[in-house]
Amino acid sequence: MPISKLARRRTRTAPHLSDDLSVVCFGGSAGGLDAYQTILSQLPDDTGLAFIIVNHQAADGKSLLLDILPHFTTMPVVLVEDGGIMRADHVYVVPPGKDVAMAGDALRLTARAALHGWPKNVTHFLSSLAADRQKQAIVVILSGFDSDGADALRAIKASGGIVFAQEFDTAKQPDMPISAVDTGCVDFLLSPGDIAKELRRIGEQRTHQKVHAAVTAS
Repeated sequence: MPISKLARRRTRTAPHLSDDLSVVCFGGSAGGLDAYQTILSQLPDDTGLAFIIVNHQAADGKSLLLDILPHFTTMPVVLVEDGGIMRADHVYVVPPGKDVAMAGDALRLTARAALHGWPKNVTHFLSSLAADRQKQAIVVILSGFDSDGADALRAIKASGGIVFAQEFDTAKQPDMPISAVDTGCVDFLLSPGDIAKELRRIGEQRTHQKVHAAVTAS
């Protein structure tokens, strides 16, 4: 059956995740809010990077990040929707009680499985991020209990991604950064302020590379 003109138009204009969009995942738990605030407040609104916050929240709770974070950044702070497409210079927040994964061009939400011990929603997302974004994956492990995220860092590094961890003495709960460093996969161990500086540098560098590639191709 031939595709209708309308269907063809929808196919051509359907949003998609740019192949060269770098995605920054902030993974955190207890004490992570202070780090999110510090980093975002020191980032411009035009880094060219997309940001997603994956943290531990009670399933029956309400995320306060949507109310708090707009006071610390001029980037739009939006709630992740199932099937949503990430855009540069936006901050995405995962709803409580949900796991998120990247699946091709979209973010996919699923109900979090019953917990046995500490949540693993950071690990869950990072595993999909490594497969989907590869060298465009950037991971920032911040203050939090337990070792969530650590099990996926080898996949991030194997795919060419970059891994940050928060300096232990700046984290209210250093378990997650310590576990990340113990994997041997951390590229930068920095304070939140210095993480922001390095993310700015990466954004500027990758924007320059895109411009250079576009000029060369023209």
